[in-house]
Amino acid sequence: MEIRDKVALVTGSTGGIGRAIGEKLCRLGSVVYFNSHNSRDEGIKLQAEFQQDGLKAFYVECDVSSEEEVRNIFEVIKNEQGRLDIFINNASIYRKDEPDYENYSEIHKVNGYGYFLCSLLASQMMEAGKIVNISSIYGINPDQDSILASGVKAEVEAYTKAFAKKLKGRIEVNSVAPGYTETPLLKASLSQDFIDNVVSKIPIGRLVKPDEIAEAVISLIQNDGITGQTIVVDGGYTL
Repeated sequence: MEIRDKVALVTGSTGGIGRAIGEKLCRLGSVVYFNSHNSRDEGIKLQAEFQQDGLKAFYVECDVSSEEEVRNIFEVIKNEQGRLDIFINNASIYRKDEPDYENYSEIHKVNGYGYFLCSLLASQMMEAGKIVNISSIYGINPDQDSILASGVKAEVEAYTKAFAKKLKGRIEVNSVAPGYTETPLLKASLSQDFIDNVVSKIPIGRLVKPDEIAEAVISLIQNDGITGQTIVVDGGYTL
């Protein structure tokens, strides 16, 4: 796929991995819709900053676990651009392993149902194109200390393959599974001692950078011969 002049939506994209993906698409010439649910000010600032650089960037607020809001965001893009070519499922939250249903429900509503809902509605709008899900190494190799996160990312891995089968011949659907990545969410969720211990086990000697995840996403968009697959970007952590 030629990325220039394509219309893209990246969920959860006012910071970290999502922002890196959206910016890379912008700089390659796409019209990109950035999204968040709880960071409207950052989204508006991002839009102004990128548009000042001559990039085609727009911010849309949306809770990806709300059918009404997701339908509305696609309607906005349809009215403004007439189509959608690239969709990136990235919005997610992190919750610790605690034994209450509300905690379980919250992470699955956003990280699981949100991915399913957005993929389904995006595919109904897209004539052809690419869907890339941001998964996790723990969706492939579950972690005993992050059982909830592992479970919901395994869900994303299953959606990737199922949608690839459902949409074959029209839309290629793939996944990128990051390892420990240098993002605000990681730093807010994990202690520095834990992060230092992780880094000591990564062959490249550091956390993965959001730009490196974004580059993997771009490669999947540009390559028409890949569908239903997962690219792991973890600096060798799972070796």
